[in-house]
Amino acid sequence: MLLLLLKKFDGREIDLNYIRSIAVVDFKISQFTDPMIAEMNETELMAHVHSYLDNIDTICKRKLRMGYVGDGGWEICDDSGIRPKQHDCLVYSFGVVNEFSFEDDVSRLYDCEVHSFNPLASGDDYNRSKKIQAHSFSIGRNSEISEDGKELYTLPDIRTILHHSKNNIDVMKMDIEGAEWPALAGMLQFDELSQVKQLLVEFHLGPPPNIDRLRRALKVLKDIGRAGLRKFYATKNPRGSFHHPGFPVMRARNYEIHFLNTKFLNK
Repeated sequence: MLLLLLKKFDGREIDLNYIRSIAVVDFKISQFTDPMIAEMNETELMAHVHSYLDNIDTICKRKLRMGYVGDGGWEICDDSGIRPKQHDCLVYSFGVVNEFSFEDDVSRLYDCEVHSFNPLASGDDYNRSKKIQAHSFSIGRNSEISEDGKELYTLPDIRTILHHSKNNIDVMKMDIEGAEWPALAGMLQFDELSQVKQLLVEFHLGPPPNIDRLRRALKVLKDIGRAGLRKFYATKNPRGSFHHPGFPVMRARNYEIHFLNTKFLNK
């Protein structure tokens, strides 16, 4: 039925009725298949990707801001069953560049063990505090030295290196400038987010995105929905916006999306 509805539109500039009738805003994105995504035109992909990233699909009754109110801060869902377990919690923060307000708050308020990762850092790993350890490597789809010299590991390899293979990760934050797409694709392929309770990601869509990037994004978002992750907070990064010729309103280049893992709500 959904594919038949999509074929009714020919890719010209769309209006609000198109968005209301067609664009998916919630976990129903998981109903897409790769062949369906392959048949969508750029306007259809724009409508789905941006509508999904614009909206939440679950409720967190108590959100707590960790870190700055502006850039650098992130929300934690503090509801029972999903909140970090005080004095016995683990946080991974990918993409820390000399700004530790989020890590400082989550370690101070929940007494979590926090690991920050910045492959651009020089020198050895070091302890920022009793609870925060900073590492000079980061996450990738493969464990490798990248073409630009970054030391990258898959999530399972990082957990092995840090002796966390059997631990749940209470919060995993990712702000890695576009590298989230291949990294998440790899994690979702092998169900590696099943032990992550909250996932906080800045999604980078880049300058006006092309059809290949949009297809890649929609496939990742589809798999996120299938993994049982639901959005409890969504916001646009105000730095940068654009107008797509087939879309009726301005779009953000980057979205900060906060997910909770519904598998932990029933435990």
